[in-house]
Amino acid sequence: MKTFRFDMKRLAGPAALLVVFVIFGLRTEDVLRQFGLAAVVQGRQIFEYGAQIGLWFSAAFFINRLVSVIFWDGLVARAIKGRVPRLLKDSTAFVIYLVAASGVIQFVFHRPVTGFWATSGAVGVVLGIALRNIILDLFTGLAVNIDRPYSIGDWVMIVDNPGSDENLVGCVQEINWRTTRLRTTSNNMLVVPNNVMGQKVITNFMAPGERSRFEVDFTLDFSVPSERAIRVLSAAALAVADAPQGPLSDPKPKARVTGISDLGVKYRLRYWTVPREVSPARARHTVITSVLAQLHQAGMTLAYPKQDTYYAAMPKRQFEPALLEDRCEILKRIAWFAALATDEVRRLSEAMIPRQVPAGTVMMHQGDTGDSMFVLLEGMMEVFANSPETGEEIKVGKLTGGDVYGEMSLLTGAKRAATVKAATQALAYEIRKEHLAPILEARPEATEAISRIVAERRVATEQAMAEAVIEEPEERVQSLAATVLKKIKAFFSLALHGAGHILAPPIPKQST
Repeated sequence: MKTFRFDMKRLAGPAALLVVFVIFGLRTEDVLRQFGLAAVVQGRQIFEYGAQIGLWFSAAFFINRLVSVIFWDGLVARAIKGRVPRLLKDSTAFVIYLVAASGVIQFVFHRPVTGFWATSGAVGVVLGIALRNIILDLFTGLAVNIDRPYSIGDWVMIVDNPGSDENLVGCVQEINWRTTRLRTTSNNMLVVPNNVMGQKVITNFMAPGERSRFEVDFTLDFSVPSERAIRVLSAAALAVADAPQGPLSDPKPKARVTGISDLGVKYRLRYWTVPREVSPARARHTVITSVLAQLHQAGMTLAYPKQDTYYAAMPKRQFEPALLEDRCEILKRIAWFAALATDEVRRLSEAMIPRQVPAGTVMMHQGDTGDSMFVLLEGMMEVFANSPETGEEIKVGKLTGGDVYGEMSLLTGAKRAATVKAATQALAYEIRKEHLAPILEARPEATEAISRIVAERRVATEQAMAEAVIEEPEERVQSLAATVLKKIKAFFSLALHGAGHILAPPIPKQST
């Protein structure tokens, strides 16, 4: 109601001006007598012309304001739920004043307007041909402002070649009657004529909702089982979900088989982002980087054209964890096993127990006892810990291929420090105390190297959780490594020398 009264005030000035000229037109004789101009023919004529011209243009002024307030700013604005483009109002005003000018010529000066309109039409045709691109830009800008297929701040893609990575992507910065300005992911300003925007297919990543789904295609060799490929790809995307430049965790990223090519099996990884917060290019970079890292850690490579000629045994391109030799190669890529010699890694590879873990499986609970650790080769797991203040379980981290967990229980017999739950299907290997004991007994220096690795991992975790740099990190690592070394020697000396120690019962095998 308040807006309506404000709009009525906008009509007051034009209405008052119109009333004045109407009164002048009706009381011309009285006004002339008042000013003593009744007997002056020239003055009388000038006054009459002025009154009539003023009446025509004041009426045009009032009608234009009435149309603007009631129609454009009222009915149309409410219909489109936004401001009406200025060009529409200006176009309406131009027509109204043009009609008023024609009325003045026809009825005030008693001159025919046929020639005027004919001349105007001819000039309009010439101008229309000369300025057709500009006119097309203007009317496309009009359509954009009325239809609103995109707005300021929306991320859009101008589709030249559907399915191509060469399509232009940018954030809408400005929409005027001539051009649309986009800020690209390279932080450049792209000025696109409105007629181009009107002719192309525009993908608006921000409509109908802020969340938008994106896709990345990968091709893996035929030798890679599809179940394994989907597990690794899904885990790679989920591992960076909700990261500063990563995709959303809800909806959950998913991988699907989309076809077969000469190179191998084609997979499509789908994920969701909010382009207003994370640009599509950055999210894509984060996802692809994570996928490449997880493929490498799992012993897999992307498919590519092969025209190799080997005069000796062909090196393996894909590693299969079920095979002993391949499993050894995969373990060598994990930093935790850097302290072990090749034969020691092989002995662990032979002894450790495979675990096919369904999604949702809880691998360990915080506070449980145990003397084993797990090596995650494929998939993703989430780490939870109880809050010291409330006791509520909160998520504190993620584990992906190449990560180990539960090592302090294996090395020192400590209780499980956190709860670990599989977020996707996963493949993990369990290393128990009796598997590692012979190695530490045969080569004591391996104990020192392992304690050093554990200390470095602990310090790195402390820095990440504190979001600050620990002063004198090397001293902290040495101190922590010495403490861990003492605990390892104390824990394993019982097993190595007997001392009445009873090994913990074996962990039940996970269901597959």
